[in-house]
Amino acid sequence: MSAPGRPTLEEARARLRELGYLDARVDRLLFRPVFAGRGGAFLPAIVIGAFCAALAAVAAVEAAEPGFASSPAALATLFLHLFAASLVPAALLGLGLSWLAERARTPGASATAAGLLAALLVFGLWIGGTYSLGRELSARALLWAIPVAVSALFLAAAVRLGFLARAFARSGALPRRAIRRVFATAAAVGLLTAILLFFSRHEAPAAPAPQPSPRSGPVVVVAVDGLDLDGAGKDSPIAALLAKGVSGWWPAERSSPPEIWTTLATGVPPSRHGVRALSRVRPKPSPAALRPPLGTDWYLRKLGPALGLVVNAPVSANDRRSLDFWEVAASAGIPSLSVGWWAAGPWPGATVVENRAIFAKARDGVDADRIAIDIFASDSRKGYGVETAYLPGPDISRDDLGKRQAAVARIAGFLAPWIEKALRGETALAVIAADSHPEAGSLGRVFVFDGQRPARTLRVQPESVAPSILSRAGIPPARDLAGVAVADLFAPGSTETVTVATYGPRVAPEAALAPESDREYLEKLRSLGYLK
Repeated sequence: MSAPGRPTLEEARARLRELGYLDARVDRLLFRPVFAGRGGAFLPAIVIGAFCAALAAVAAVEAAEPGFASSPAALATLFLHLFAASLVPAALLGLGLSWLAERARTPGASATAAGLLAALLVFGLWIGGTYSLGRELSARALLWAIPVAVSALFLAAAVRLGFLARAFARSGALPRRAIRRVFATAAAVGLLTAILLFFSRHEAPAAPAPQPSPRSGPVVVVAVDGLDLDGAGKDSPIAALLAKGVSGWWPAERSSPPEIWTTLATGVPPSRHGVRALSRVRPKPSPAALRPPLGTDWYLRKLGPALGLVVNAPVSANDRRSLDFWEVAASAGIPSLSVGWWAAGPWPGATVVENRAIFAKARDGVDADRIAIDIFASDSRKGYGVETAYLPGPDISRDDLGKRQAAVARIAGFLAPWIEKALRGETALAVIAADSHPEAGSLGRVFVFDGQRPARTLRVQPESVAPSILSRAGIPPARDLAGVAVADLFAPGSTETVTVATYGPRVAPEAALAPESDREYLEKLRSLGYLK
C-alpha cells in the first residue's frame, strides 16, 4: 500500500504517460521492470550508455582510420573491448545520478537535464573522436549519424526514466509538467554540429606533382638526434665542425622522437601530419592497430595494456597524413633516398630504409648509427637527387657517456668529408640537430653548407626545414605548409622562388599488417630505451 499522498505505481505510470515521459511501447519493452521494482533503475541506462560510448568510438575510427576501418574483424573487436570497458564508468555515472535523483526537488526538470547531457556526451564522443583522428573527412563520416543519433536518444530516455524511477522510489515525487521535444532538439543540434565540423574538413583532392627546376649536385640531409649542443656537447669537436655553416635555430620542445622528426620532415605540425607517439594500440585479437579516439585513452593506453587485453603497435608511415620531403622530391621525378627516419615507408620513386630494419640489427645506439651510415654510404653512390639519413645514436646513448661519445665521434667522422664537398660546391648539405630529450632553454638547429659563405645565424621555424630543403632541390614549396622556405640558409640564387598551392594529402598503398614483426620492433625499441 502506498503512503498517504504518495501515488501508486499505476498512478505514477499513468501520470508519466500523460506528461509524455513514458509510452506503452517503451514501458512494455524496457522500463516496466524498473517501475515494478525489479532491477536497478539505471541498469538500462548503464548498458545503453556503454553501447553508445563504444559505438561513438567505432564510428570515429571507421571514418578516420582507413587502415583500421578496412577490417570488419578489427572494428568488431574494438567495439566489444570498449563496450565491456565502458560498463565501468557508465556504472559509476549511474551511481552518481542515483544519488542526485534521491535528492531532486524537481525530478522532471532534473531528469530531462540528465538525459540531455547523456545524449550530448554521445555526440561529443562521436564528433570529437572523428574530428581529432581525421584531418580530411569525406561525407562517409556522416553515415554514422543515424545510428549514433538513435542510440543517443535511447540513452537520453533511459537516463531520464531511470532518474524519475529512482526519485519516485525514494520520495514518491513526480514531474509537475510536461517537457517535450527536448531530446529531439538536442539530436538535431548534434547532427547539425557534426555536419558543419565534418564538412569543414573535406577530403582534399589529389594534387599534381610539383615540377622541379634543374639543380647541379644532390641535396644531402643528415638528421642527428641528441647532440646536446647547448649542454655537454657545446664545446665538442662536432660543434666546432658544424659552426662552419649557416645555421637556423628554433626553441626546442620535448615530445616523442617520431613527432619531432616528422614535423621537421613534413613542414607541418603534429595536428596535421598525425604522428603523435612511438606506438599505436591493438586490442586483442584485432589484426590492426589504431590511434585511440577521444575518451578511450584510459582503457586503450592504460587499463587494457595493464590487463594484457591491449598491446602496443609501433608507429608507421600509415600514421602519417603529410608527405615527407623525400616523398615530395620523388613525386616530382627526383630520385630520392631515405635511411632510418621515423614513420617512413615505401614510396614510388624513393628508396626507403625504415628504422625498424636498422634497429632490428642494432645492439645499441652506436651500432644503429653504424648500420645507417653504411647503408647511406653504399646507396648514395647511385646518384640520388635528394639523400637523407637519420642518426639516433647520441639520443639512444644519452645515459652512457662512453657510448654517447663514441656515437658523436662516428657522426663527426661521417660528416667531415660531406662538409668539405659542400664547401667546394659539389653538393648542398643540411645537418639537422634536434633533441628528443632537450633541457629547458635548449635549441633545435639546422646547419647548412652550400659553397664558401661566411657563418651566420638565423631564427627559423622547425616547420621551415622541409620547404627550405625542397626549395634548394629545385622543387616549388607548397603554400599550405606551416613553414616557409628560408632562402638565406643556402647559396644566393640557389633556391626555387616559384610556389605551388599544395602537395596534396599523402595517399599511398597500405602496408600489410604484421603484428608479429610489430612485436619484435617494439621489443627492440624497448631494449634501446625508447619505451619503458
